Amino acid sequence: MDHVLWEEITSTREQLRDQYWDYWVSENVFSYQWWILIAVNVGCIVLWRFYIDRSRLFEVLTAGFLVVVITTVLDTVLIQYVVTSYPISPTPLSPSFFVSTYLVLPVIYMWIYQRFSTWKRYLTALLAASFVSAYIGEGILRVLHIYDYIHWKSFYSLLVFTAIGVIVKLTMIGWRAFEKS
Repeated sequence: MDHVLWEEITSTREQLRDQYWDYWVSENVFSYQWWILIAVNVGCIVLWRFYIDRSRLFEVLTAGFLVVVITTVLDTVLIQYVVTSYPISPTPLSPSFFVSTYLVLPVIYMWIYQRFSTWKRYLTALLAASFVSAYIGEGILRVLHIYDYIHWKSFYSLLVFTAIGVIVKLTMIGWRAFEKS
């Protein structure tokens, strides 16, 4: 193993960390985009609080947790390989989990999961939400310079958002069947 090369990589990461911190402090925190993200995240918490089906709380939260895990991995990979980026973030972390990964997307998927039980209705709602998220939601985030495509397209997001919803539904069906067996 080339220890000199690894030391260079570590040094570069440290420089990037310091640069990112300086950028976050000077360009992010308290910017109008930062306040928009804070408001959207608080709004999601409020909506979730009022619309969560408390009789299925564990099941719905489990579906939301699956979304968090999947989107966290995807965001990490996409940012690591410079496919997408978050120029504005509520926190100085990268990937910026609180833009959509930890609150907005899980709330959307939990609502769809708890509201639409048949596959036909679920897929219809999922496709509509995926389209709106990919083309309108991400479009707005890109105009506001909160989210950027580097080597990405809205169509890819549409496919990914849809796949996430299908994976969550299939996983939950499988877990319920396993629980009953």
